[in-house]
Amino acid sequence: MNYKDLFYTATESLGRNKSRSILTILGIVIGIAAVILMLAIGQSAQGFILGEVADLGSDFVFVEPSSGDPNSGPPSPFVQQTLDLDDVEALKESGIFTALSATLVSSYPVSHEQESKFAQIAGVDPDYLLAFPTDIDSGRFIDSTDVTSYGKVAVLGKTIAEDLFGDQDPIGMKIKIKKTSFRVIGVFAEQGTRFFQNLDQRIAIPVTTAQRDLFGVDYINFLVGRVKDDVELAKDEVKYILRDTHNIDNPTGDVSKDVFFVSSQSDAVETIGVIGSVLTIFLSSIAAISLVVGGIGIMNIMLVSVTERTREIGLRKAVGATAEEISRQFLVEAVLLTSLGGIIGIIFGVLLSAIAAYLIRQFVGTWDFIIPFSAIGLAAVVSTMVGLVFGFYPARRASRLDPIEALRYE
Repeated sequence: MNYKDLFYTATESLGRNKSRSILTILGIVIGIAAVILMLAIGQSAQGFILGEVADLGSDFVFVEPSSGDPNSGPPSPFVQQTLDLDDVEALKESGIFTALSATLVSSYPVSHEQESKFAQIAGVDPDYLLAFPTDIDSGRFIDSTDVTSYGKVAVLGKTIAEDLFGDQDPIGMKIKIKKTSFRVIGVFAEQGTRFFQNLDQRIAIPVTTAQRDLFGVDYINFLVGRVKDDVELAKDEVKYILRDTHNIDNPTGDVSKDVFFVSSQSDAVETIGVIGSVLTIFLSSIAAISLVVGGIGIMNIMLVSVTERTREIGLRKAVGATAEEISRQFLVEAVLLTSLGGIIGIIFGVLLSAIAAYLIRQFVGTWDFIIPFSAIGLAAVVSTMVGLVFGFYPARRASRLDPIEALRYE
């Protein structure tokens, strides 16, 4: 029997039980669609974050608290906060930065008269606009006097200003953050998102005021600076200065002894690339579990099919069909089921990825719709392999049936 006949016979056999065949391939469809969706989201997220980092510029240096692990990643509430404003002054005096901004961030309820919202509060200094160039729509930004005098002033993001004041001009008006009153001195132009944070919902206040009157702390969360010359040399200089301000004896430069972590754009890109790859593999592995479940379903149905067609197998063997031909027929049926499921799964996976990209774009603004062709090729190969692997045992069982016993089967 040639492959054309095998394909025709397999199609006819599967068509006799349409409902069962459809339910059988459903697991493969879900598995393939999930793998493509996870790969697409993973690569899109990686591209999005890399784009955010690239927008910062290649001349920026980022300083954050560290547990001593050079791969500690972004600021964490579980890491002891070790940076303060003395570190900022020491780094500014070094002259290696054109701008150095200290930031302290948390979220609090904000109210004006009857309106109340939950917003991210950022304690910043005047260099914030130099580190992150942003237009002021109206009013002014925080200046050095506001910082030194612990001024209770605030600059509102575009959206939070509209939420609290509607069509009113908020400049000069009062808002309450927790129970502390702040005077609005400015409103940012529309900023969009940065690192999945909606900056239009953020309120900026002087970092000193945030420390003393709002958060009740003496530290800052992180520093962002733009360097004048070589970034790598600047990173080394920052380490020397901070080791001195923190009295860290570390002549060998062992980063595990430091209580801070210094990185640049290139470090961030490298870290994000590794994290993105690992995350994509992890998500795809979880999604692939449904492929295994679908494959087990294929094997189960094929075993049922072997049992139901025992007399047919015995008759075919009695008229000369070989064990190899019987095995090949059931393998073709299994592969046909999984291949069909793979094709449908690819279509659904692409559609779901497009829908997911559209929905995410509503929240983060810019999100590329990326479908890696490798994922489609992988899906096609995997669906075929699932058919071969999980169809092998039923096919082998069918091929080893004794024709006499099979003909006697009721």
